[in-house]
Amino acid sequence: MATKFAIYDFDGTLLLKQSVPFILQQWKALQTNTQVYHRIYRTILLKYVKYKLGFFGYRKEAFHRDSMALIASLFATISIDQLSVFLDALAKASQPYLNKKILRAIDKDKKAGYQLILLSGNYDVFLERYRGLGFDYILGSGLFNEQARVHKQPMILIGEEKNKALEKRIPNFNWQHTKAYADSYYDLVLLRKVKEAIAVNPDRKLASYARQSKWTILPISKR
Repeated sequence: MATKFAIYDFDGTLLLKQSVPFILQQWKALQTNTQVYHRIYRTILLKYVKYKLGFFGYRKEAFHRDSMALIASLFATISIDQLSVFLDALAKASQPYLNKKILRAIDKDKKAGYQLILLSGNYDVFLERYRGLGFDYILGSGLFNEQARVHKQPMILIGEEKNKALEKRIPNFNWQHTKAYADSYYDLVLLRKVKEAIAVNPDRKLASYARQSKWTILPISKR
């Protein structure tokens, strides 16, 4: 009998927040390296404006990749022990924003015999804080290099790279026995591949595509 897999996106799906602003908010609240914070915040804000205005074809995926790289440079300004404490505090602060419908889906899929995968462009060391929810596999962007230092230019897991990571790193992975939960039109590269796609509080473009494709839609709130 083939192994069944259930893939869960993080930002906007499991977590009803976008990671980058949430990380910056918590960093500021804890008053950690405020001078560096303000510099990186301004850079991310400028990139966000560039993305929203569509300058030079700058799209959401490029913004996500660049902003996550800037978050890595923020993390690099503190020690690994300090970072661990910060990530623990970040995970604790995120608890009220976990999607209750997705938490129920996780429990239901686990009982139905699915292997659960948390898949995100966020950093693996942060995502590991959520393994206790029932995940068998955590696939995220690698924050540290072989010398246990923060990557200066981290490879952000995004788009087609997520699909490749699933095929390469999950034993016995099979698209025909897989379901996936995600919230963004930019997740279509994943959702089109799986046997069962579930759009979670989808953005406008994904909602339209999901309706046309007769996918399950889990509404959370108006966007």
